[in-house]
Amino acid sequence: MSQNNVWGADTQFFYSLTPDVIDRAIAMVGLKARGRVMALNSLENRVYEVEIENYQRPDGPYTSDTVVIKFYRPGRWSRECIQEEHNYLLELNEFEIPVTAPLEFDEQTLFVENESKLSFAIFPKVVGRLKDELKKDEIEQIGRLIGRIHNIGDNKIFKYRPTLNVENYLDAHLKTIEQANFLPASKNNYLTLATQLSQLIKPQLANLKLTRIHGDVHRGNVLWTNFGPWMVDFDDCVMGPKQQDLWLLLPGRDEYSLNERTTLLESYQSMAREPVILKQHLVEALRAIRMIHFNGWITKRYEDPTFVKMYPHFTSENYWDVAIQDVREQLSLVMDYEQYQ
Repeated sequence: MSQNNVWGADTQFFYSLTPDVIDRAIAMVGLKARGRVMALNSLENRVYEVEIENYQRPDGPYTSDTVVIKFYRPGRWSRECIQEEHNYLLELNEFEIPVTAPLEFDEQTLFVENESKLSFAIFPKVVGRLKDELKKDEIEQIGRLIGRIHNIGDNKIFKYRPTLNVENYLDAHLKTIEQANFLPASKNNYLTLATQLSQLIKPQLANLKLTRIHGDVHRGNVLWTNFGPWMVDFDDCVMGPKQQDLWLLLPGRDEYSLNERTTLLESYQSMAREPVILKQHLVEALRAIRMIHFNGWITKRYEDPTFVKMYPHFTSENYWDVAIQDVREQLSLVMDYEQYQ
């Protein structure tokens, strides 16, 4: 199976990445691997933890002998897109904002392994842990951190990264699902409801200010270190509304979750240069986009054996019956919240 590489060459190596490819990539930048490599959990890219002999770690909550190497999925992002993400991280790093930026070698962060033609970058490994439950002071810390990230995000624009809007993150995925002949016929009902949802939420997002954002601030992308919360994985950074980085961390609709979100917003506003209003109808619109984006993403990637293994029921009638119920419920919620705005 081959994919189109961002440099224009076909490659099959992404689906059978071997330790030899990893060793060659590590050696390209002047590092020496000890031989211990561990695959990390990542569906979109291929990511590995590698022990290094001659590694000088940067300041921060990083290990002294281990790096993380990321091989980017061919054909997903252009070289300019990836480099723009790296530049954003380096910019945040310069302002001492706790994010994990790629390591520079001879003032470069993005490389191409000679034989496989896969693009890759090397990151320091953060020493930290994930938290399922957040205390009030921890929510406040994250709110201030997001505010600082957005302050820097306002300084420039992305020229090559995508824009988070209905057209790119919902409508485009509906086309992908429509064209997928391996999905059951019930997808047509899903498409009908999702199209109604698209038409309903498009006006709600049309006038929101766009800036450079992380794009995927869920709890799995916040590591808790001895230095406090550390934001990782900017692979989905986009031009988008700031509200996107503020709802996903606390996505619940119950009173407890809404109170937590109020705490997050208050701490965010204490640091952010500009106020941000996050009403529930907008949360539901952004949630709808994420739901449909998720199914479109799996559809687009379903030729990848890893996706078939992870989502074995994706092509079943039962899966799409549940998906239809979810979209129908979301459509009802968006209509209800919109009615009282």
